[in-house]
Amino acid sequence: MAGVATLFGLSTLMTRNLDEVFVGSYEFARVALLTVATFGLLGTEQSVLYFAGKLDAKKQINQLPLVYFKMLKVVWVCSVVVLLIYLVVPTSFLVLCGIKESLLVVLKKCILILPFYVTTILNTETIRAYNKVLLSEWFRNIFKYIPIITGTLLIIFNRAPVNTLLDWYLYGFVLLAILSFAVVFFLMKRHFIKTPSEITSIKIIKTSYPMAISSFYTYLLMTIDVFLLAQFFNLHFTAYYAIAMKIMSVLSMVIIGVNINYAPKIAINYENNDITALKVNLKEAARTIAFLNFTVGLILLLGGSFFLSIFGENYTEALPAYNILIVSQMVVSLFGMVPMYMNMTGKQQLFHKIMGLSVVVNIICNVILIPRFNMVGAAISYAITVLLWNVLVAYFSFKSDKVHLMLWK
Repeated sequence: MAGVATLFGLSTLMTRNLDEVFVGSYEFARVALLTVATFGLLGTEQSVLYFAGKLDAKKQINQLPLVYFKMLKVVWVCSVVVLLIYLVVPTSFLVLCGIKESLLVVLKKCILILPFYVTTILNTETIRAYNKVLLSEWFRNIFKYIPIITGTLLIIFNRAPVNTLLDWYLYGFVLLAILSFAVVFFLMKRHFIKTPSEITSIKIIKTSYPMAISSFYTYLLMTIDVFLLAQFFNLHFTAYYAIAMKIMSVLSMVIIGVNINYAPKIAINYENNDITALKVNLKEAARTIAFLNFTVGLILLLGGSFFLSIFGENYTEALPAYNILIVSQMVVSLFGMVPMYMNMTGKQQLFHKIMGLSVVVNIICNVILIPRFNMVGAAISYAITVLLWNVLVAYFSFKSDKVHLMLWK
C-alpha cells in the first residue's frame, strides 16, 4: 500500500504541475527501460528466485552468494553488449523503423543507464531470495521513486529546469544500484562459502535466457500500445493512456507481489516432487490474488472518473480504455500464478513460445485497432492478448502436471 501511495503520489505531482509532453516522455522512458532491461537482465531477476528455491530444497542455500556474483557478471556483460549494439546501429536505421527522433534521445539515455538499472533489479530480487520480503518491496516500489520525486519537487518550486525530469529518474539508479548492492553484500556475509558451486555461469544463462525472452515479450505487451499511440497520435494521448495503465497496475502489483513471494515455495515443492504442497500453495496464491484484485478492482471501476481526474481533468478522456483495462485485469486474476509457475517448474521454453505468439497477436490487434479507436483500441488489444496467454498457460500446465492454476478448480 505504501508503494501504491508513492506511485500515485508521484503521478499526481507530475500530471498536475507539469506539461503532458514531459509526463509522456517520462512514461515512454519508463516502459522503454523495462523492455530494454530484459536484454541486460537476461532473466536473472527471476532465476535467482528459482535457484534460491532449488538450493533451499537441497539445504545448500549457502551457495546463493556464488550464484549471485555470477549473475552480476552476466548482467553487466549483457548491458555493455546492448550499449555497444546501440552505438553501432545507425540512427537513420532506427528512424526508418518508425522511432521518432525526439524519442531516440530518451532511448539513448535509457541504454546508457542500463547497467545500473539491471543491477538494482537483480539486487532487489536477491534481497527477496534471502526472505527479506518487506525490504525488497521497499526497493521495488518506494526507494526507486525517491530520486524522481525529489526532482519533481525541485522543478515545481523552480529549483531545477523542467527538462531535467527524466534525468532525475534515470540517474537515480546509479545511487540505487550502490545502495542495494551494499544491502545484498551485508546479507551474504553470513552465508558466503568459498567452495565451488555446482551452478555454473553457463547453467545460469541456459536457465535464465528463456525467462528473459518471456519477460521481454511481457514488457512488449506493456509498451507496444504506448509506442504506437505516440507514433499514430501524440504524447498527450500517451500520457492519458499511461495513467490508465498505471492505475490498472495496482492490480498487476497484487499479482506480481503474490507470485514472487510464492515463487521459492513453488520451486521447492516441484524440486521435492511434493505435489500435495504444490497444489495447496497454488490454491492459496490464487485465492489471495482473486480476493484482493476483485476488491480493489471494483473500487477502481466505481470511482474511475474520480481517480483519473486526480491527475487532471483531461485525463478522464482515458475512462473507456481505463474500464476495459481494469475489467481484463480482474478476469486475469482468476488464473492465479500463471507466469511464475512456468518459470519455477522448468517450463521456461514453453512459456516464452506462448508469450511470443501473444506478442504477434498483440501487434496485429494494435495496428488494426489503435488508428480506428485510439486509446480504446489499445485497451482492447491488451485485453485480448493477456487473456490469450493466461488461458494457454493454464491449459498446458494442466496437461503436463495435472495441476489447476485457475481459482475455480
